[in-house]
Amino acid sequence: MIHSEEIHFPYCHSNDLQKNGKSCTGEQRWCCKECKKYFQRSYRYNARKQGIRDKIIEMRLNSSGVRDIGQVLQISKDTVVAVLKKTLNLNPYFITKQEQPMFDCLDVEIVFSGEMDEFWSFVGNKGNQRWTWYAIERKSGCILSWHNGKRTDKDFLILWNSLKVFDIANYHTEDWGTYSKYIPSDKLRVGKDKTWKIERKNLNFRTHLKRLNRKTICFSKNETVHDNVIGMYIERYYYKNGTYGNNILS
Repeated sequence: MIHSEEIHFPYCHSNDLQKNGKSCTGEQRWCCKECKKYFQRSYRYNARKQGIRDKIIEMRLNSSGVRDIGQVLQISKDTVVAVLKKTLNLNPYFITKQEQPMFDCLDVEIVFSGEMDEFWSFVGNKGNQRWTWYAIERKSGCILSWHNGKRTDKDFLILWNSLKVFDIANYHTEDWGTYSKYIPSDKLRVGKDKTWKIERKNLNFRTHLKRLNRKTICFSKNETVHDNVIGMYIERYYYKNGTYGNNILS
């Protein structure tokens, strides 16, 4: 009796394959004729296995450190860092790049009221501060735009210019000179009592991202990884699948 098994490429699911030699461990290699990529049906090194990249990102967004991920998944910490470096290149990121069914389905005039704030962390040492500037729509809690950089007027203006695509009636901020310097006085509302929603989101960031925790020995060593992890968090919880700020993280 002859037994046969149809093999599919795990990514494009094509069965138009051809053999392409063997690996140094003796495993048969296959080449997909459609997407021209190679794969093996089994790997000795865990980082090569299907789904590992998704697990790295999932653990990173649930307060696991680089070494924690490496130990649990039994892969090198250098592999974890490499995945985080190339995962996201979206900075600054705008909500206008996403479909907005929450807004499009309403046949009314929407008046935006925003909150703006910044929170700090550091990369390498506390002398190399890294500030995350961002703005939210006050009613929904949706993050409109964000930028990572220094706590300077130049970095604030990058965020400020990205918000010009929105017709925002007023901005609620803390009493920081940069805000009053560039935001028109008739649109500026200053006071801690007016920024409670965005301050709550700052706590979410520090709770869910280990590198942002206070009083800890965990910190970022690479600016690209630092910015990408924050970007992945915003992408996952505030943009993906139409999930906006009024979800469980608001």
